Amino acid sequence: MITKLRVGNFYSVGEEIELNFTKGGAKKEVGYFPYKKNEKISLINGFFGANASGKSNILGSMVGLIRMMYTVSSPQSISPQSFAGGVMLCHPNVHKNFKDKPTKLGIDFLFGDNYYIYDLEIKNGNDIIKESLYLITLNLKSAKPKEIFTRKGLGISFGPEYKEYKNYLDNINIQKYQTFVSHLINIGAKAMVDFVNHRDSFFLKIDGLDAMIPSQVAILNRALTLNSYTKDRKEEFLETTKGMMSCFDDSIDGLEVNTDNNAISIKVSHKNFSGSIDIMQESAGTRELFAYIYDILSAFKKGGIVIYDETNRFYHPDVELALLSIFKNEEFNAKNAQLFFASHNHETFDLLELDQAYIVEKMDSSSAVYKLSEIEDLKKRDNLKKKYRLGMLGGISDAVAFDHKLKQLL
Repeated sequence: MITKLRVGNFYSVGEEIELNFTKGGAKKEVGYFPYKKNEKISLINGFFGANASGKSNILGSMVGLIRMMYTVSSPQSISPQSFAGGVMLCHPNVHKNFKDKPTKLGIDFLFGDNYYIYDLEIKNGNDIIKESLYLITLNLKSAKPKEIFTRKGLGISFGPEYKEYKNYLDNINIQKYQTFVSHLINIGAKAMVDFVNHRDSFFLKIDGLDAMIPSQVAILNRALTLNSYTKDRKEEFLETTKGMMSCFDDSIDGLEVNTDNNAISIKVSHKNFSGSIDIMQESAGTRELFAYIYDILSAFKKGGIVIYDETNRFYHPDVELALLSIFKNEEFNAKNAQLFFASHNHETFDLLELDQAYIVEKMDSSSAVYKLSEIEDLKKRDNLKKKYRLGMLGGISDAVAFDHKLKQLL
């Protein structure tokens, strides 16, 4: 689970901000996991804001960090762009106030009783100049942070309890755009066992940063991953995905994926059709299910982390609510999977407590983020949807100005 996020000088984020996904209090609440005395972690966290407010950038910082932590040889970067001489890991804020300042990213994870604090700084978008990883073991009385490693430039030092890890340096040729933690995970260092075990428990989809990849590519990638599946798992994928797709179109009764001879064929059969049709002839929502629903369910069943941008983009509002609400269902979310989502559907406010709903607003060219619980005198029993639509909570587009400009152009 993710407990904290730190972001500074990253895309639309200017000054460093810290988001805390925990809540105080001993009372048991649906949608929270109690991880230590009088403190619990939110299992569902929603981000709301106008177009171009920076929601995707906030979620993207989490996705980018996770990608960089797990990728060594060919960095799957925050931004899929490259430039002469290197890989662009991330784009700094282009406001003049942040020129020559490093991008700062940090994230705290909880795996069992192990609490990890990870931070890094990136200069000029691709040069990692600082990196550190600390561990707090919660079941020990002296639960103080223990240094696993600290990096400055390409130099690595280890904490007192991890000095033997110096031997790993002889076999690691770290590049400036690579995280050191990714090398430790890749070689299976003992201190990284939690990260290794949870490698396949993430679902990461960010429209704002991945939108340059056409939807067809996401569908083809989904098909290609089946090549690494066992026969039983492939059959499970086909049956599960077909079943979910048929919820959108009850005439769907078959799904076939063929990747033989480097040719990809994805066919969907329907009742009473004379033949099967290509997946690209299905609706956008059905294609979205094909590409992602199996991975979402897999992460969910493992008690993993799901980061899903623009959940309202292709789904009917009721379907979106059904998908999100499962994370608050104690019967089905027994392994405490955690969700971070962004949506323009204000109906989703009903699923969230005030500290689980985040408003993202663009102020002076930079994104600001705050919880509804930080708004004075706001109560859960208030009509949040109405207040949000009226602009009383912030984070909405200036529809009046948009309407005026639109009519000027007609």
